[in-house]
Amino acid sequence: MILTHIVTAEEAGMTLQQLLRGPMALSGRQTRNAKAQGAVTVDAAPFFSNQKLREGMVVRVMLDGYDAPQKSSAAFEAAAVEVVYEDDALLCVFKPPLLQCHPSPSAPRGSDTLESRVHAYLGYPAHPVHRLDSETTGLVLFAKLPYAQAHLQQQMQRGTFEKTYEAWVYGVPEPQEGMIDAPIEREHPDSFTRIVTPDGQHAASRYRTLEHLTLTGGQVVSRMQLSPVTGRTHQLRVHMTHIGCPLLGDTRYKTDASDALSRQLSLRYHQLSAVSLSFIHPIDDGRQTITHPAVFAFIPDHMDAFL
Repeated sequence: MILTHIVTAEEAGMTLQQLLRGPMALSGRQTRNAKAQGAVTVDAAPFFSNQKLREGMVVRVMLDGYDAPQKSSAAFEAAAVEVVYEDDALLCVFKPPLLQCHPSPSAPRGSDTLESRVHAYLGYPAHPVHRLDSETTGLVLFAKLPYAQAHLQQQMQRGTFEKTYEAWVYGVPEPQEGMIDAPIEREHPDSFTRIVTPDGQHAASRYRTLEHLTLTGGQVVSRMQLSPVTGRTHQLRVHMTHIGCPLLGDTRYKTDASDALSRQLSLRYHQLSAVSLSFIHPIDDGRQTITHPAVFAFIPDHMDAFL
């Protein structure tokens, strides 16, 4: 297996040894073996461990005889996972609604979570690269190698890891396509709820209206394509409410009108689905895009009485 890493501006000035053991997340054994075998190159040439790196340099490491994680001998049962993409380094699965991504105070270790289901599927733990709220459906990426997890999380910090969602919202945004640039912060220090406030952290989201429908009561709902530019907690939900179009089914970020319609439609959770992930593959350094159709509880074809 060959690992490829392009040195970032933040990593410039690191020695090769520091990069291998830090951002590239190689173990001491892997680093020693690779260097002893001459399997580490920088810009396709040998490079001393104590030499400093420059931005843009390409570091390649051949992991000779890489041992994949061994399946656990312990029996571990969990519900099946829907695998959307898998290779030697990555696993992407579809998360159904009302399932926690990983253990938390509301889902202690040992509970049924997406992470435990992935563990059962693989037979060994994997490293979640990102997460979705329990109510959100869609794509979640897991890394089988610590190196892959570190590589992908660095891409998130640099903005080269792109996520796209679809959502059903109350109303129609005006304009129907644009950028929401509105800072977000906790409502108060101990609150889990976020609000838009001038003193908040920078937050930006792109949106585009895909279609809108008029219900029998005269209410209008829209199917949106949403892309977070930053990664704040609840960002898309907060931003859509900020422009007057809360997600259908959202019980935290809502208006009286959106809440009343959500109850009328018997929606128990917000209608948000992660439909696309696009990133630089941590092994071959090529652009990888994974997609899955949006999954909602609000299905217009099944709701003739409301249309």
